[in-house]
Amino acid sequence: ESERINAVKLLAAGVAHEIGNPLNALNIHLQLLDREVGHLRQAVETGGVADGESLDSLHELTEVARTEVARLDQVIRQFLQAIRPSKPELKPAQIEVLLEDTLTLLKQEVENRNIRIEIERPEKLPSIKADHGQIKQVFFNVIRNAFQAMPDGGRLRIVLFETDEFLGTTFQDSGEGISPEDFGRIFEPYHTTKASGSGLGLMIVQRIVQEHGGQIEISSKPGAGTGFTVLLPLTERSIRLLDANASREKAGRSRKAS
Repeated sequence: ESERINAVKLLAAGVAHEIGNPLNALNIHLQLLDREVGHLRQAVETGGVADGESLDSLHELTEVARTEVARLDQVIRQFLQAIRPSKPELKPAQIEVLLEDTLTLLKQEVENRNIRIEIERPEKLPSIKADHGQIKQVFFNVIRNAFQAMPDGGRLRIVLFETDEFLGTTFQDSGEGISPEDFGRIFEPYHTTKASGSGLGLMIVQRIVQEHGGQIEISSKPGAGTGFTVLLPLTERSIRLLDANASREKAGRSRKAS
């Protein structure tokens, strides 16, 4: 209970800090906006007209304010996802299709960052049961982390594979790797090495994968990149386990009846 309370305190302190920065920026830009509107009002009252430069300044200030509001919204949504994850709606899914959809969303960023993506997969992969939107979010966060680890471009190797228990997806980047002192803290809330990061992305990833009954494996070496593997249980295995449990329950009822 003490650990849970401390975790909530850490999250609350972190979200308060994350909200403080955009709120401060909003306050400053709204003051500037008010000043510009006052100048325009004064010009109109004295018979003048609004010049293009003043209107451009107003537009720029408004855009900054809108950006900061969007940033606040993202902080709140990530905070809620971290402390109150929604239960996954499991449906039949092809993992390669979910991966392809995610890469399509990131296509422009791939080109801008000069990153080469290589995908290795067997000819046929089994279907799994997963929440399509949540698994896309997992892939999106992991891939974005890999991109940010390669600021000057590089290679992201994605390998899809199957084991007896899981369907796995490994993301291996050619980035800077994770230092030993940071490695043990990567899933902690608000722990981030990125100037613009919230530190909630991997925590959300971990919660989603756990809710799916899956596992996460990470390997990293400073200067040699990071490998991030998402393991999701196979549909067939889940069915076998359910059948086995049902058989045991039926046998137990039979013994009681006799």
